[in-house]
Amino acid sequence: MRNSNAGRPVQGRRALAALICVLLVAGGPASAQEEENVGIYETILLTPSDGTVLSWNGRRYAGRLEVRSASDGLVIVERVEPEDYLLGIQEVPFSWHEEALKTQVVAARTYLAWTLSRGRAGSGATYGFDICATPACQVYGGLDQVEGSGGERWAAAVAATDGEVLLYNGAPAQALYSSTTGGRTRDVRDVFGGNGLPYLTAVDSPGEPSPFVDWSFEIPRSILQAVLHEAERIDGRLLGVTVRTTADGAGAWTVEVDADGRTRSFTTWEFRGVMNRYGPQVAPDLLPAERPDGNRYPQTMLSPTYTVARQWRYPEEFRSGFIVVEETYTFTGKGWGHLVGMSQYGALAMADAGSSYDEILAHYYGGLQPQPAGAALREEIVVGLGWGQTEVAVSADGPIAVVADGEPVAADALGTWRFSVLAGDVGVHPPEGFGLPPALRDLEPVVASPIGSSVVVTGTLAAAAEVRLVVFDGPGVVGETPWTLRDAGGFALVWEGTVNGVIAPRGRYRALIEARSPQGGADSFFTIELGEAP
Repeated sequence: MRNSNAGRPVQGRRALAALICVLLVAGGPASAQEEENVGIYETILLTPSDGTVLSWNGRRYAGRLEVRSASDGLVIVERVEPEDYLLGIQEVPFSWHEEALKTQVVAARTYLAWTLSRGRAGSGATYGFDICATPACQVYGGLDQVEGSGGERWAAAVAATDGEVLLYNGAPAQALYSSTTGGRTRDVRDVFGGNGLPYLTAVDSPGEPSPFVDWSFEIPRSILQAVLHEAERIDGRLLGVTVRTTADGAGAWTVEVDADGRTRSFTTWEFRGVMNRYGPQVAPDLLPAERPDGNRYPQTMLSPTYTVARQWRYPEEFRSGFIVVEETYTFTGKGWGHLVGMSQYGALAMADAGSSYDEILAHYYGGLQPQPAGAALREEIVVGLGWGQTEVAVSADGPIAVVADGEPVAADALGTWRFSVLAGDVGVHPPEGFGLPPALRDLEPVVASPIGSSVVVTGTLAAAAEVRLVVFDGPGVVGETPWTLRDAGGFALVWEGTVNGVIAPRGRYRALIEARSPQGGADSFFTIELGEAP
């Protein structure tokens, strides 16, 4: 643990920071009112109590959140159980057939197990996590998806396949998958090279109900030349583009680009990457191209399966004696994604036709069947949520425990914790009023409102607390809001102005605002007056 007073001896800095921690845990007013930062640390771990959910960057997470320092800023990761991680995956719509959902769960769980078996690499090795939350790994969004529309169907698919993965020679398979193949998957050797895998060979994938089974777009030679110049892939004038195809398993399809007599060769996957990165930069009005339905394609080039044709466009109208002939290239392709392994829309087609999830998986993965993961999945994984951050704010809907560099800083804490880069480490900023009881201030105790209107009561909290509004008619309770966690500062509570679903009659109602936290409680009675509509 470190403190920002750099001029003090190391022993003194540690003692001062430790004292601050003790005051904060004890809730002393000096810590809450006089010290803005807890101190400077290397790692902060926030653990939710039972029933509490942590939130960061607008998303809610089932596990523990950890903030630590790196050379380029703050890193935030989630420590979560594998099955809870799978609840946050949304690679396909939850409205799909249940067998297609189960197929996707097993593929995603297998991909997770395979990633863990390889060890940390790339950003994971640099920042200390097992798998990232971006599309570069798997699309992971915490609890928001499963708690939304149709989420119960996805949760049921996760539960129905609990712990199941695909194994090859006793190890997790590399269960690659993508959206749409356009009728046939690709052999892994033909897209990513290598010696191949017997469960990642090309298979038919008919009947995919996807808008991206076929795609095409036309681009003028001048624009294509500008894109390749911007990408520094050619010099001089573009003279021609040719796609060379191969049989399944015979190697990658290639794109040969002729510029001023010099031919350069790319795989169709590499050329796709160049076009997707630089095309929208050079010609944002043209790329990605417009689809037949008027919408734009999600990317300039959707897959590594395509051909190209060169043609010349004559103008429909031109001045007498002067004709401008435009040279164009038309790219025609199939599918969306790398097309290796399972087709997600192909799995849906098979499920709709009556296939079970194990039959679908066997079709796309060379006969592999779901098996218990065993030691292939550990009890907790580390998911990289963000890195290179200058500031991080973590909130919760209930109490949490905060541990800094292995030492407790707070227990049953409420409110939003903020973290910043300080002296190359993590500066900790506790919630406003931390350690103080939740005094109620600035209440608007008398609210005049016409019958049938909601009643809004506002006030200010001195510290984070759970608050609620209770409305009485005589001795009986006629309205009550749920306990809701609010940070220090202004808050508003709403009574709908009804009693048992019926508009409350005119008159005076006794009301109570309550606030509670581990540091204490507060309450205040007042009167609500419902009058006639003006």
